Amino acid sequence: MRLKLYLNILQLEMYDTVRFLQWVREHPRVERLEGKKPVVWTGKARLIYWLAWLLWPVTAVVPEWGLVAATLVVLPGEKVWRWWMKRKTKDKIEALKREGLKVIGIAGSFGKTSTKEFLYQILKTKYRVLRTPESYNTPLGVTKVVDLELDESYDFFICEMGEHARGEIKELCEMVLPDYGIITGINEQHLERFKSRDEIRETVYELKDWAGKIVEYKKGRGSPMEENLRTAREMAEILGVKEKVAVKPVEHRLKVIERGEVTVIDDAYSSNVDGFAAAVDYLKSFGGWKVIVTPGIAELGKETYGIHKKLGEKLAGIDQIILVGKSERTKGLENGAGTVEYVERVGDAMGKVVNRPAVVLFENDLPDNY
Repeated sequence: MRLKLYLNILQLEMYDTVRFLQWVREHPRVERLEGKKPVVWTGKARLIYWLAWLLWPVTAVVPEWGLVAATLVVLPGEKVWRWWMKRKTKDKIEALKREGLKVIGIAGSFGKTSTKEFLYQILKTKYRVLRTPESYNTPLGVTKVVDLELDESYDFFICEMGEHARGEIKELCEMVLPDYGIITGINEQHLERFKSRDEIRETVYELKDWAGKIVEYKKGRGSPMEENLRTAREMAEILGVKEKVAVKPVEHRLKVIERGEVTVIDDAYSSNVDGFAAAVDYLKSFGGWKVIVTPGIAELGKETYGIHKKLGEKLAGIDQIILVGKSERTKGLENGAGTVEYVERVGDAMGKVVNRPAVVLFENDLPDNY
């Protein structure tokens, strides 16, 4: 039965039933997933799963509609619970701010996690700092961190703020009340979820309405990763850390790993147009046989093909181009690049690399809903 498989996709789509049903229509014969990010059995996931089972006559025939019905049943109660959790978070933040806590919000299309990690490493040399872990950047993710980890022992709380719809940054700001803000790079990332680039920019800039002091990412001063570090250092100086603190690279962000005669560049965590182009430039800076393995970039909406075609043209000079899966993304890359090879899964790519010393860039690794 596909119920658990579909629940996995529903969760990856953040319980957006419209996007979930669209995925089901586009993947009518999928029997299993790669398991890159299995179901996280939260209270909500368990409730939806068992409610769907109670709708057995529907779920047995069309499991996707059983899950949609269960999601809609849960929605009113969830809204009340979300309101209560957000209120609780705001009350705790207000109390801690009276004790001296300062909050830093970080918003943008790309570079949020890297900038957050750099700033954390710098500030912790002088202060007690808590930051949201990994990509805990949704309202419920932030409420969990504040509830379980934040207390009066901390001087700063660094809050990464994700944006998937208009008003989400504002919602997070209403909860955590940022004193300072960093706006990282803004581009076409998540364009599929927004109407336009202007709406993306307006959503990110909701942070400006709340934070007193803002530091912004500036293009053209170096690679995206260099600019992320520069932005973090600029904010750290404002907060009293003026020394040039050495920082460690962030996991899965252009991390170089030596494996015998093969050099692997791990940039698999996520991807965006600027980051993709910078990673390709970095690959080209190496000598020898150069290989890129990529499924492309997700959530670019109607511009998916055109953007990927341009990125494909940028791959000129790469000796071996291995694309993961057949999609509008990889079709654009192929038409821009010319000669390419295909694999079904990222794990199959190394078998395609010829038996010689090589530098292999793994650019992005999409979850199962892509």
